[in-house]
Amino acid sequence: METLTEDIKRQIIQVLNKIIFAEKKKIFRFKGVSLYPSEIHLMLVIKNERDTNATEIAKELGLTKGAVSQTLSRLEKKGILLKTKDPYNKNELTLSLTGLGKKASELCQSGQASFLKAHEGFLEELDTREKEVIWRFLLHMERAIDGLNLS
Repeated sequence: METLTEDIKRQIIQVLNKIIFAEKKKIFRFKGVSLYPSEIHLMLVIKNERDTNATEIAKELGLTKGAVSQTLSRLEKKGILLKTKDPYNKNELTLSLTGLGKKASELCQSGQASFLKAHEGFLEELDTREKEVIWRFLLHMERAIDGLNLS
């Protein structure tokens, strides 16, 4: 006899697979520029940060500094962001979105907001204890993903 725990484990894998495969084929096109999931994620981090560097972004996203630097260069070439080196500290960059980058970012954030809105009704029906269980589970999932050795 299958247990609810086994059903939950299978559902976790199913949800993760859907997220992974949706991200792999998701290309966002805006005003003649194609943006890939890694570029979109980075663009959204930049929108929310002030002065930062590739090391800090890499730490936040769980990526290598090299991967972040390459993606920043691609976004700069596509006209999405501007990189300005700090004259006093060569390792520090000021990253800012261009007008095109801001518009693309707003559109991406709108998509995220729609996704979250689809869950509001469900979450509103839950009591505080149920919400706490979901919160703890999501934190546990994030830590488990952080603990994976993906390199």
